[in-house]
Amino acid sequence: MATGVDDTDTRPVRDLPTLVGEPETTDRTSRRSWPGAVLIAAGGGLLGAVLFLVAYRGMPDDSYITLDYARNVVEHWHWGLTPFRDANSATSPLNVWLLAGGIVVTGRPVVAAGLVLVLTTALTAWWAAGLGRVVGVRSAVLATVLVGLLVTSPIFASVVGMESFLVAATLVGVTRFAAERRAVGTGILTGLAVLTRPELVLPAVVIVVVLFLARAPREWRRALLALAIGAVVALPWHVWSWFVLGSFVPDSFIIKTSGSFPGGEVFGNGPLFMAQRWPIPMAVVGGVAVVALLAAVVSAVRWVGGRDRLVDRVIVAAVLGAAVHYGAYAAMGVSSYIWYYCPSLSLVSLAAALGAADLSLRRTGAAVAALAVVAGLSAGHQVGLGIPWPSPSLFGNWATASDYLEAGTQLGRVLPPGQSVLAPGEIGTLAFACGCDIVDQFSDRARLMSVLDSRLQGAGPVERALLELNFLHADRRPVEPADRVMTYTPGPGPGWPTYVLGRGPGHLTLTP
Repeated sequence: MATGVDDTDTRPVRDLPTLVGEPETTDRTSRRSWPGAVLIAAGGGLLGAVLFLVAYRGMPDDSYITLDYARNVVEHWHWGLTPFRDANSATSPLNVWLLAGGIVVTGRPVVAAGLVLVLTTALTAWWAAGLGRVVGVRSAVLATVLVGLLVTSPIFASVVGMESFLVAATLVGVTRFAAERRAVGTGILTGLAVLTRPELVLPAVVIVVVLFLARAPREWRRALLALAIGAVVALPWHVWSWFVLGSFVPDSFIIKTSGSFPGGEVFGNGPLFMAQRWPIPMAVVGGVAVVALLAAVVSAVRWVGGRDRLVDRVIVAAVLGAAVHYGAYAAMGVSSYIWYYCPSLSLVSLAAALGAADLSLRRTGAAVAALAVVAGLSAGHQVGLGIPWPSPSLFGNWATASDYLEAGTQLGRVLPPGQSVLAPGEIGTLAFACGCDIVDQFSDRARLMSVLDSRLQGAGPVERALLELNFLHADRRPVEPADRVMTYTPGPGPGWPTYVLGRGPGHLTLTP
């Protein structure tokens, strides 16, 4: 979007970064920008801390699955949801490692989740500020708008404790270094993005291709170097996981992609269903998406028209990366889990923030003010749920975290040592609280393999070959029946009571 100045990138090829990706900036420039970047990062971390203080009591069940893995790494040097069985259902190994580090520092898993959130929002602000300097917009404006949109987003705020903010940070990092065609930095961040979620390879590759090759096709060697470095960073874990844990990608990929929600709700049409259930939050998300699409259209028109501005290329790259990720998930027909939209939404938010920061140079922040109003409305709606809220505005679990923690604590007291219990369908928070041998496909690989067998029966030849390759080294063991069974039933009744806004009362019961 026009800035009022001609900031077309006209540097000759000899002035571009070297093959290894070090930019040719002066020490004086680096020293001058460093204090400001630190302040911007601190502001980003502060916004993350505020969100955590509001949201920590209402973290969803899948956040506790990741905390279960991290705690078991620290306490037992064991990769599994419980200490009793091996598992590979943690989608984000990088998030598990960071949470484990936070547990070592604090001794408290939930506090560790807050530390990781603060770290990721600070890094997002840091890399956004660097991107602003590279593309020629105000760094503080870009970083503040971007992090503000993320922490007030109903989708991101509803999945605190999961890897979603780490997704945003790594994708912003990839974009920041790719915009400057710095192969080493781009490659490292690409590898970390894949370790955050495997499918982030799709938007990361799109960003690398657009920003490395769209203006300078002869930069393919540097682009390949960046992708090779990313593979070097990410592959060791996945190869180790393939041989030792029994699958190249996390088992959650099989679990979460094995069917749609009731009514035919899948990822592709999920926002329509979500808009019916949560109209105000989804209107906020839609507003950000509209701003990003407008920015992308304007930038694409300029680019095609011959005005070669780096900020336009970055906006287009971000929206294309979001579209590829969204399209891939829609094509696979996966269920519409809230956090599955975070990779696309993080890049959409980046494009919207870039467009607003670009406009702010000559339109006195009108676009920034508009996005600030959107963020403020979203924050106000969510704070209305309570501080800290018992559950976020977008919430699909059967019970709140506090209900599950209470039931899990009591379960740990009444379940005899050595006995196992079948989870009611959601396991993370119960496992966190009970410290017992609670089983389902997330914690017991024998049960996971039965899910795989059902999937293979309906798979086509290509899908079957990929699934069999992924589980080539998996152990096959018979499913052991659980000693006890925990069930969830809607409505009041005996056992441990639950209540979720929008779902109403329910109860958890334990049977032989």
